[in-house]
Amino acid sequence: MAVQSRSLTYEDLDRLRERRDERLELIDGELFVTPAPSLSHQDVSANSYSWLRRAIADSGRGRVYYAPVDVRLAERTIVQPDLVVVLSDRFEILTPARIEGAPSLVIEIVSPSTTAYDRVTKRGVYAKYGVPEYWLVDFEAWTVTVFSDPRDGRYQRETVYDDTAVSATIPGLFIDLADLFAMVTGF
Repeated sequence: MAVQSRSLTYEDLDRLRERRDERLELIDGELFVTPAPSLSHQDVSANSYSWLRRAIADSGRGRVYYAPVDVRLAERTIVQPDLVVVLSDRFEILTPARIEGAPSLVIEIVSPSTTAYDRVTKRGVYAKYGVPEYWLVDFEAWTVTVFSDPRDGRYQRETVYDDTAVSATIPGLFIDLADLFAMVTGF
């Protein structure tokens, strides 16, 4: 949900974060507040991180980060995806403070309060700035939607998985959804 009308910069965002204890993002200079994740969301995030850590980081293919970490896609667009993968061919975008550019893979875990934001707004932002692959994880529907091939500000491919999710751009990357959604609290 947008909460401010004036166009903000990364420096404005830093100042706001000093005074507010919320997860804040900027999209085209507009401030968005993301609510704290549910326990089910946290379970799926932890499972996702463990899986990505084994598949990507431990194999030396890249780095894996989890929220909150800033991904600065432009001066006025700074997001904090739930999970971020930066493969070794993109390590130049890593800085001590944040990621400066399009990561290799971004994962957002859908929560009831962020459904439209993740499905529409963030999908559009990730495509616009050339993130090669975007996973939308829906633990209530037990699905993963993989968006890939960003061109002209839109993802050209969209595949919904309900059994085993397979990366469209990272060879050999897949996960059984029963493992991904294991131990989801379902409160």
